[in-house]
This record gives sequence, structure tokens and C-alpha cells, in this order.
Amino acid sequence: MGTLIEELQFYRRPQTLMEIPLFPLPLVLFPQVVIPLHIFEERYRLMINRCIEDSSTFGVVLIPPGTSVESEQTIRRVGVTARIIQFDRIEDGRLNIMAAGETRFRILEFTASKPYWTADVEFFEDGEHEEDLQEAYNEVVRLYREVHRLAAQLRGMEMDAEEVKIPVSPATMSHMVSFVLDIDPEAKQELLEMVSVEGRLKTLTVHLEETLQRLNTEISRDKISHKVKGNGHYGRPENN
Repeated sequence: MGTLIEELQFYRRPQTLMEIPLFPLPLVLFPQVVIPLHIFEERYRLMINRCIEDSSTFGVVLIPPGTSVESEQTIRRVGVTARIIQFDRIEDGRLNIMAAGETRFRILEFTASKPYWTADVEFFEDGEHEEDLQEAYNEVVRLYREVHRLAAQLRGMEMDAEEVKIPVSPATMSHMVSFVLDIDPEAKQELLEMVSVEGRLKTLTVHLEETLQRLNTEISRDKISHKVKGNGHYGRPENN
């Protein structure tokens, strides 16, 4: 699970175009989300050590789970730069790192695949300045809190949904929910590629409503199961 950071104190706006190293992973990273990574492959040890030495970023790009071969065809063309904010070197050369998502980018051209992937990329942000996002933001907040409440109920716990930490920024909220929501990686990739905060929030509303429906179904099924188990004869008629 990743961690949300409201503001990266070390953040520096990148150049519009530049070459960066790439780390294909079976996950979609979003800006302002921190994830733990275990680095064990030799080529990525080399890449990460260079990033540490140069205080530079690398790009996290999706390669769909189950993909057997990394190639220009299987690596998705939109990703997020990640900055190493914490690292721990293990004796055998492996590393454990915490990486913070920063800026989205589009791959213009792959420049190398060995020893690791690199590409020329252009950075981008959300497009139009959207003035009134409050309604869409409030709806995502409401649904997200309800998902937390029902998920806790399913685990036999009680929680105050109002205690769930919510980002103030609609854009940050959209990134956080996109990352943590249990949906297919390709659906998350679509959210990452959107350049409209409002569009992202409205799409998340649909995903959250589907999640709530699924949770309610599981809770109802659980209640029925408990009722059946509560019957000492497990539904069998008594012998009179």
C-alpha cells in the first residue's frame, strides 16, 4: 500500500523534455503517492544506485501483470517520475527504498533497453483550469468514506468514516483514490492518463459506487452465512 504525501518539500519542476531511466512495474503510480520497492535485479540496482548518487528521478511505467516480456509494445507510454526519499542497502546488494511519485510524463521515444530502459519523455499536467470542482470532489469524498466504513464492517470492526484522512486538493484526492482503489491496472492507467481533474473525479465516482455495491453484497452474504451457522442444526430438520 502506498502513502499519500500532501506536498513534496523537495519537489522541483522538471524540464519539459528530458531523458530518464524507466522502471516497468505491474502497478500504476500516481503523483504524491509514496510506495515501498524492493530492488533485487542487478540492472535496477545499478539504476537506483545512480539515482541515489545523482539525486535524480526514475520513471515508473506500467507493464501489465503476467506480461512475460518487457518490450516497447508491452510497456505503457504514460508514467510518473519517482524520487527516492529513503533507502536501505542490504548486504548482498539488494535495496529497499521508499519512492515518491512526482510528475506524469509521456514517452516520446525509447532510447535504450540495456542495461535498463531509458526514454525521452515530455511532462504534462492536468489541462484546463477547472474552477468549480467542489461538487465532484464532495461526492468522491462521501463515497470514499462509505467504502472505508463498509470495508471495516466486513472485517467486523467499527470506524468513524469522518476520521478518514482526506486531502484538501481535488487533484490530490483524485490521485490518492485512483491509487488505492481495488480496480484493474488498466483502469488505473486510464485514470493516470486523464488531463481533467473533474473527469478523473467523475470516473472515480463510478468505480466507488461499484465498490460499494460489491461490499454491500459481501456484507449481505456474510449475514446470511452467520444466520445459517447460528442454527445448531445447520438447516437440517429436527428429529422428533
